[in-house]
Amino acid sequence: MEGYTWAFEFENQLILWLQSLGQEGSFIYYFMQFFTLFGEEYILIGVIGLVYWGFNKQRGEQLALSVLAANLTFPLIKNIVKRTRPFLSHPDILDLKEAKNIKESFSFPSGHSSGSAATFVGTAMVMRDVKQKWLRKTLLGLAIAIPLLVALTRMYLGAHYLTDVVCGLAIGTGMVFLVNWLWNVVPNKMYIFYAILVIGLAGFFYCTTNDFYTAYGIMFGLTCGFLFEHKVVKFENTKTWWRIALRLLGGGIIYIGLNTVIKAIVGAIYPTFEDDFQFQRFFRTIRYAVIVFTAIGLYPMLFKPAEKLWKKLGWVKAPQEVTE
Repeated sequence: MEGYTWAFEFENQLILWLQSLGQEGSFIYYFMQFFTLFGEEYILIGVIGLVYWGFNKQRGEQLALSVLAANLTFPLIKNIVKRTRPFLSHPDILDLKEAKNIKESFSFPSGHSSGSAATFVGTAMVMRDVKQKWLRKTLLGLAIAIPLLVALTRMYLGAHYLTDVVCGLAIGTGMVFLVNWLWNVVPNKMYIFYAILVIGLAGFFYCTTNDFYTAYGIMFGLTCGFLFEHKVVKFENTKTWWRIALRLLGGGIIYIGLNTVIKAIVGAIYPTFEDDFQFQRFFRTIRYAVIVFTAIGLYPMLFKPAEKLWKKLGWVKAPQEVTE
């Protein structure tokens, strides 16, 4: 992808220094490969699902809004700035991730940094009044440590400059506080979702990277899913860890499985769809909207029958309380 090459010299030197600490096969390499996963789509969705399906669905909705607002904002900026990746701009910087989606996207700002900040700072925000002091401190520690580690990994892997990750962290954290303020002042929370969807429409006129179409599809699916849940499903959060784990497991299977099935079906009908940009971006948006609507709106319809089954089997007698 064509972009613009610009960086401060110290940014290049910082990446080179980080990569000099250890390359493929070293402890630092596997350490960085592991922690960069905390900025990936499945981890972020998993944390949202844990809060929404398990602890408190209202707080889960606020967390989801913070994460998706951040994930829609960074590609809107990225496709204007069009900064090339460090490993493409500097001959000595290695591409230690070697992922296709990195090569087909731009560098500024960092989506992993933005998403991890929105997710973990957002979780600490919505769970800030839990009764257990140890849990509040743990969430606060994760809100600081995880985004910083993710930002560090993105530089080490040659995917981002320091200014990319700093801006990404600022976007993610800023969206958490903005959404928290809006959540407290806007009576109908769905109006915030509608506003973000309308603002995000601008990306369809100029965004060429997949991250925008993924984020918009997820946001659209979330909005429709929450509306359906409010009007039809109205599920109740559970109070036991094993039921929370089962809900999260089921949601993960739906999210990953449905994504795989839909891609396989379309691939069988239209084998070269990934080479058709117009179709591919439309398909990506619709695919993620359908997947997320299924997970958020339809999947919770199984919770009540499941609760009846647990009671019939005698598994639900004296549930272990968890925080709300």
